[in-house]
Amino acid sequence: MSRKFIAAVLAAALTITSISAAPARAASDEDIAKFLFGATALVILGKALSDNNDRRDRDVVHTPRPKPRKVLPRRCVTRATTALGSNTKVLRAKCLNRHYQRADRLPNACRLPIWTQNGRKKAYLARCLRDRGYTIARN
Repeated sequence: MSRKFIAAVLAAALTITSISAAPARAASDEDIAKFLFGATALVILGKALSDNNDRRDRDVVHTPRPKPRKVLPRRCVTRATTALGSNTKVLRAKCLNRHYQRADRLPNACRLPIWTQNGRKKAYLARCLRDRGYTIARN
């Protein structure tokens, strides 16, 4: 339950219990002093609860969830001839498997075959990966 709700219920209960079934009579100085004392106590209690809630809200530190690292190793970048015959920047799949921990999570849409001196190899288009939020390390 909310602390404000509990404070309101407490205030209402104290107010209602102070009303008795006694016959109507003029309020004496003692009755007025009791009422003012009760009202002051409720104000102090409400202020203390409010300050406690404010302090608790300030003490909470919201740390953002760490985003997965999308920085690819520069050592895997090379220029190669793609299936379409264009010479473009790619990242070799075998190198990424060795040097990038999340290589199995790279998008398949960016994967394509390239031709090297040793035959056909798998690689990822650098531009395609960049469009999907990946960057290449600066080192």
